[in-house]
Formats: sequence, structure tokens, C-alpha cells
Amino acid sequence: MGDIFLILGGFFLVLSFFVWMELKSKEIKILVFSWGDREENLILIDLINDFRKLNPSISISLERAPYFKYSQTILACAKDQGPDVIFVEVNNYADFFQKGFLEPLDSYASADGLDFTDYYPSVLNRFTSEGRTYVIPRDTAPWCLVYYNKTAFDEAKVSYPRDDWNWEQFVETALKVQKKSLSGEVLRWGFIDDKDMPTAWIFGAGGTFADDEHHPTRWTFAKDPNTLKGIQFRADLIHKYKVTLPPYSVSGMQENEGSDMFRFGTAAMYLSGLKWTPLFRDIKDFKWDVAMVPRGPGGIRAFGTGGSGYGISRHSKEKKSAWKLVKYLTSPEAEVKRLASGLAQPALRKMANSALFLDQKSPLNKKILIDAVQYVKFAPLCSNWKEVEDIILNGLENVWNGKESPEEAMKKLRPILLDHPPLVVPN
Repeated sequence: MGDIFLILGGFFLVLSFFVWMELKSKEIKILVFSWGDREENLILIDLINDFRKLNPSISISLERAPYFKYSQTILACAKDQGPDVIFVEVNNYADFFQKGFLEPLDSYASADGLDFTDYYPSVLNRFTSEGRTYVIPRDTAPWCLVYYNKTAFDEAKVSYPRDDWNWEQFVETALKVQKKSLSGEVLRWGFIDDKDMPTAWIFGAGGTFADDEHHPTRWTFAKDPNTLKGIQFRADLIHKYKVTLPPYSVSGMQENEGSDMFRFGTAAMYLSGLKWTPLFRDIKDFKWDVAMVPRGPGGIRAFGTGGSGYGISRHSKEKKSAWKLVKYLTSPEAEVKRLASGLAQPALRKMANSALFLDQKSPLNKKILIDAVQYVKFAPLCSNWKEVEDIILNGLENVWNGKESPEEAMKKLRPILLDHPPLVVPN
């Protein structure tokens, strides 16, 4: 009798193995590409694990690449080895769209009843080209927050910034909160900018980079008088008012040098986006909050933005399963986990207006981001924008170091930009 049970046990063990092998062979495999290291992707990894529990027949692998070579890495993949799902940011969207790498998602969304009106129109519009949507937004990121050190303001007996302040009031405030030693050494700068490119001041002055951000045909940057106003204001902050440092002397050292200056109290104000909130919530030495970037001449309110979402490669052999993952990663359920970190502003309007986002934690004035989305401006949608952006930044370096005036730098840039017109895919 014992032998029979032994034989039956062996039979069922072998049978179970073949059943497992059969199920394994039918398992759908999805490759997801994102940037950053594992720590930056912990929330994504957690969400993928949750998705796997709901969809055990779908196996998911996550590959990561540094942001600076992210697009090149994906586009260099062989068609049969490339990703199925791609994390896409508003500033590298053109890399994938212009190369025809993305699958239109409208039919998938329509079949599942996904309502595009639930998303902020600006970020959805960025990922929509020629009437078709290629990326489902995950977050939006207006670059409009002036973080300010409340303790430094109290020490200098300066009123906290109001959201309706202007450039003149901003300069007055920066001068008052800046702190120097008896010998004249700056102990605390009035202001630090997080960007090499002064988009907040360019857009705030009504300036432009191209004739049309969605279908650029020519660069307007070096000829636009309003752009010149924005460049001049940044130069004045450095050389005339002396309340800030040249951008390359901050961000050129390391990626988060500007945020460290604010975090350690050597800058009273810091212009950036919401992404630094998790880091700044660990500050123990002073209280802080945020105000909206000041209005430009004539009351103009405009600034650059980030934002991201998920798309599907048109080369994917598992598009239906890839869509299920994209839908889940951009769902309200997934957003709940992301909101716990305070890292980003949801692209779903109802989530951005929820108590989960407006959580009464620092920054207490985070609600300004709800209105800020309507004022965002995007980089021109063309495949050579990064190249042209580098040309502009190099051309402005002598302005920041005081060797050239903004007018002289713009004059030199005109013929160079003329030789590098926007590269776009014909309609």
C-alpha cells in the first residue's frame, strides 16, 4: 500500500510540474523602462507588485537607465527586444513621438471608458499630437514654487511673500533677506534658481523660444524683445542687485547644489518645483513654505513645467497587456500610493484636489499648484530641442559671468539658431 501512495505522490508531483510549466509558457511578459536608480523607483516597483497580484498571468520586468541617456537607450533597442511600456516625460516626449516609437492610445482608452477630461488639459495636450494621445499622464509639475525660509524672513523682519507679488517686490524681498558678514561676505543669499535656463523669467516677461510650441518652424528666442527682458532680469539679479549666484556656479557643481543651499540655510529663497518636498520635510532648523513665482511686467504669469506619464511602444507584441499596466499605473488607486510621498502633483484633477494631495503638511501653501497648471509653458516639440537648448545655454554663459550684455549674446545667437532650425516630422 505504501508503494502505491509513493507512486501516486510521484505521479502528482510530475503532473504538477508539467502544469506549472504549461502555465509558465503561457505567461505574458512585459518589459517596462524607466529612469533613475532603484531607490527612485521604489513606488513604481511596489505598484508593479500590486499589479502582478491582480494579474498573475502577466510577468513584468523593470529596466532602468540614467535620464541623460534614457531616450537613446530605448531607441537603440532592437524592435524585438525593446520595452513594452515606457515612462515618458514632457521634455523627452518628442524623442519618442518624432521617431514613431509610441502607440496611439485613444482606442484603448475609449474601449475601457477612460475619460480624458479627468486630466489637466495642459499635460494631456502635451502628450497629444495630430489629434491622437500617445501617453497617459501620471503627474504634472509646474516650475513655479518659490520656497522660502520663514525663520530667515522673521529674523530680517520681512513679511512672507504673497502669491500676487511682482518682480520689483521680489527684488526688494531678496535684498532684505540676504545676510552678510561685517566684512561683506555673503552668509545667506537672497535667492537661488534651480534652472540653468531662466524659463521663469523668460516666460514671465512674455518671452518665447519658438513661433509655436507644438509645431515650431523657427526660433524666436534671440529676436524676441520680451525674451530679452527675461534674460536681462536674471542678469540684474546676479550683477546689479547681487542677490544670487550665476547658475553654472550652483547646478554645475552637483545636481542638487541649489536645494542644498536652501536646505542648509545659505539661501533664503529657492525657485523650483514640488519634487524637493520630501527632502525639505526633513528640515529641522527652520520652518518653510512656498509662494507662487512673482508676476512679470504687465502682470504676466507664466512658467515652465515638467510632467510625466506612461506610453506603449508600437513594437510591443503584448499591447493589450501593456495597456492594462499603463491604465493601472495612472489610475486613482496607484495615485494614492504616490501621494503619500508628497513627491508630485497628480495629473488627475480630482486627485490633485483631494485631501491626499492637499494634506496640510509642508508646504502649507501647496494649493497654489491647483491654479498654477493653467499658466504652464512647454519646451518646443521638436527632436533637436535639447541640442538647441545647449546652444542657448552656452551662448548665455558670458551674460551670467558678466563678460557680455544680454543684447550682445542675443546678437551672436541669431545666426547660430538660424543654422539649427526646429526638426519636426512632417504632418
